[in-house]
Amino acid sequence: MKVFSNRHNSKKLFTVLATLLIGSASLTTAHAESGYRYWGYFQAVKGATTWTAAMTGPSVALNEGDVEGWVFTASGNDTPANPPMMDPSFNDLCGATSAVAGKIRVGLVVDFGRGDIAPQGETPKEFFADCVVVPKGSNGLAVLQSAFEVRSDKSGLICGIAGYPKNECGAQIDLPAQSATPIASPLIAPAPEEATEKSQLPLALLATFAVIIAAIAVRRRRKR
Repeated sequence: MKVFSNRHNSKKLFTVLATLLIGSASLTTAHAESGYRYWGYFQAVKGATTWTAAMTGPSVALNEGDVEGWVFTASGNDTPANPPMMDPSFNDLCGATSAVAGKIRVGLVVDFGRGDIAPQGETPKEFFADCVVVPKGSNGLAVLQSAFEVRSDKSGLICGIAGYPKNECGAQIDLPAQSATPIASPLIAPAPEEATEKSQLPLALLATFAVIIAAIAVRRRRKR
């Protein structure tokens, strides 16, 4: 009866540990999520130090001290759009630009996005951050057009900035695996040692499993 009990416990332990191994391995496997890539529009009103996703198109009149942000990004149901990689700072962008009568100074940041969401055969352009001076009453589109050539569709959706991307407009894509978990900033990434620990977790459980099974086998041989 004792031998039967040991076999039963061994089988039960094997099942539990195998379940743990499978579960832990799934934690490191990213599932593809469908989403869209497009030009995201962010704003920071005068005095703000963080980006806010624009609730309207770039048709609202801006004020002296505002900062406009555009980023080629991708998002889905579980993946939010990332803001531009540079925090908005009117002083950093326009501090050295003199005020002009009848015009306003507006900070402009254009982030062409990560390479892993770039359309096939295309490469993101160089990051842009500068101060633009435009007439009072100018809206977000006028600010953007003062620095770049802009392509839009019939609805007014911004499809391309400075020729990027070349043709598409709000294309549906499979989001990259590393983007499947929402992140606060495109600059945040696990430290090398942290990433190593995560990748070695299933191996550590497997090693523990092997030691326990070996111990059970030795114990059974001694009882025989």
